[in-house]
Amino acid sequence: MLLGYAGVSTREQNLHRQLDALTAAGCDRIWQEKLSGKNADRPELQDCLAFARPNDVVTVTELWRLGRNFQDLIQIVSGLHQREIGFKSLHEALDTTTPGGRMIFHVFAALGEFIREMIVQGTREGLDAANARGTRLGRPPAMTPEQVQHARDLLGNPDNTVSSIARLLGVSRATIYKYVPALRSPAVPGASAPLELSTAADDRGTADRPLPMPRPPREDACPTCGYRPSSKHELKLHRESLETLWLLPDPDQSATAVVERWHCERCQPHQAHIIMCGLCSSMVVLGNELAVGGLTQTPRAAVRWLVGHGWTQANTQWICGDHS
Repeated sequence: MLLGYAGVSTREQNLHRQLDALTAAGCDRIWQEKLSGKNADRPELQDCLAFARPNDVVTVTELWRLGRNFQDLIQIVSGLHQREIGFKSLHEALDTTTPGGRMIFHVFAALGEFIREMIVQGTREGLDAANARGTRLGRPPAMTPEQVQHARDLLGNPDNTVSSIARLLGVSRATIYKYVPALRSPAVPGASAPLELSTAADDRGTADRPLPMPRPPREDACPTCGYRPSSKHELKLHRESLETLWLLPDPDQSATAVVERWHCERCQPHQAHIIMCGLCSSMVVLGNELAVGGLTQTPRAAVRWLVGHGWTQANTQWICGDHS
């Protein structure tokens, strides 16, 4: 059975020419669609491909009607070939049900693979050349050296809070904590090895069997207060804030346990102190009562959580589970 597919990119374009050509070619059924070829979710095309059975032939007037992206075209026709379904393009006189048509399409597939390999090779060579020149790759830093120095100068004034400095510089509080090492929390004085934790509770990690680090929320709404920004600039800072894990005292057992929270700028605790890995940018923030003693000694409840999630203490630094 010959199955025809006719598609145009906008509703203003006319399908009559394609329909006449497909009818003249003997198509028993024709699917029509007015959507961009760049749209991967073309329902009529998907219905046509799903309807096709072995020995059927999917027919289009031109190759680019099926997929304007070369790789997409190769993928669709390869999928038809695996299902023993033929493909025919009238304008290019390409018919994969014939030996010549199959040979031409195999050449197309090999060319697509060659192009992909050349792109990968060119990307690697470009990265190597950039590294050799000392070019910094990846995401740009959230704060420039001048901003970091400005933040340090402002923090020297006791009337300035971390929140006010973050708003002044257009960054989140978590970014200030990250780029100003003076705000980081030291490890318990004199400790050079992980503390032993109780194994009585199955839901708590231990130094020998640590729990994985909690993942930040994926939604834009704050999981604590429900706030969702409306502007793009605020949304960027909002998402950055929600990437930071906060540890707060457990209301039921504040001396020995903590609860995990994610806060936006609007609901972050006023008292905060950062604990950052000495080898990378991984961090957690102690909030409320846990932050009061954080400048001199990490509270016992926070220590239990950190060690239970793979963190260790080396000299005066905390090291996250990825490096311990």
